[in-house]
Amino acid sequence: MTHTNDHDNVAAHVDVAGQQVLDVGCGAGGLVRWLRERGAEPVGVECGDAMRAMALEADPDNALDYVNAVGQDLPFDDATFDVVTFIYSLHHVPENEMVLALAEAHRVLRPGGIAYIAEPVAAGLGHQVSRLIDDETEVREHAQAAIDQADALGFDRATQRSYTTLRTYADFEAYESMMVGIDPDRAAAMETHRDAVRDLFHEHGTAGDDGVTFESSVVFDVLTKR
Repeated sequence: MTHTNDHDNVAAHVDVAGQQVLDVGCGAGGLVRWLRERGAEPVGVECGDAMRAMALEADPDNALDYVNAVGQDLPFDDATFDVVTFIYSLHHVPENEMVLALAEAHRVLRPGGIAYIAEPVAAGLGHQVSRLIDDETEVREHAQAAIDQADALGFDRATQRSYTTLRTYADFEAYESMMVGIDPDRAAAMETHRDAVRDLFHEHGTAGDDGVTFESSVVFDVLTKR
C-alpha cells in the first residue's frame, strides 16, 4: 500500500508559496515550519500550553508566528489569509462550536481562499490503542458533520478524498507525551490505563529503527471561499 505524508498531501492540493497561511491547532508547529520552508508566510494558532511550548522551543526565532487562541474565536481581521488549515484539529474543537470554527475560517479567508481540513478516521490499530485513553469516534463523526455544512457557510467543496499515512513514535514515552500534550484532560485516563495502553502500543505497532509505527487513514477536504 502506498502511504502519503500529511505535509506532502497539503503540497499536492494547495499552492502555499507566497501565501499567508493560518494553521489552526498547530500543535508543536511542524506544519508552520514546513510552510515557511516552502515560501509561505505562516501563523499557527494553538491553545494547549504544552504544545505551544514545544513549538516555541523548536522555533524560538519566530515566536510571534505562534498565537495563543482557539479556532472558534480567531483573533484576526476579516480577509487576512489566503489559506487556513486544520490538520487533525477540528475534532478537538468543542462539538457545539465546530461549525463556528469553520465559519471563523471563512471569515478570515480572502475571497477565493482555501480551507484545507484533514481528519483522521476512527479506525485501525492506532485507534484501538488511543481509544483506551480517549475514544474520539463520536467527535470525529461530529467534525465530518460540521464539514458537510460547508456549503451553507459560503464554501464550495473542491475536493474530498482520503489517504493513508504512517505515524512513528520514538518509544511509548514519546507517544504518551504527545497524547497528553494535545489534551491534558487525558492525563488521568493515561495514569489509570498506562499498562494496558503500553501493552497495546507494542502489540499493535510495528517496531523499526526509528521507533514504533502505526498506519492511519485520513479524510481531507479542500474548500474554496465563495
